[in-house]
Amino acid sequence: MNFLTANIDRAIVMTQYDLRGFAHSLGFRIEKRSAKSLDATTGNFIGFAAGLGHWDKPTDEAYADYHESSFEDYLAMCKRLAKDCDGSEKEAIQLIVQEIVKQGEEMKTEVAAGKREASPYLKPLENSNRWGKAVLALAEAFEVKLEGFAA
Repeated sequence: MNFLTANIDRAIVMTQYDLRGFAHSLGFRIEKRSAKSLDATTGNFIGFAAGLGHWDKPTDEAYADYHESSFEDYLAMCKRLAKDCDGSEKEAIQLIVQEIVKQGEEMKTEVAAGKREASPYLKPLENSNRWGKAVLALAEAFEVKLEGFAA
């Protein structure tokens, strides 16, 4: 599978947009960040980059599903994405990964301080869950340093 420049660019734009207020697939915008919207934003990023529409499934065997794939398959897909990116796209994706991790950490801190309800969507940064798998695979493929972030 090759990632097309137009799809990569759309993924960057849509993900930046979603990180500032999630655009729900039913056509409305969720201004308040939630763990569920952060999880969806993380999962949608690769889908947008692969050129997926609303509920389309890719026919390419190289596509690794956010929910079902192993860490190794997801990492391989992220490495293919990194290979197909130019310098500015790589830098933009590095910033996106950092922002996703930052927002996850902020939400965990708010839960610990009693300012936010706990959520099953707020997962640890480990490759044994879908959110952690995606973030760690993107971080490795795009050489994003995650020191200082809790697991």
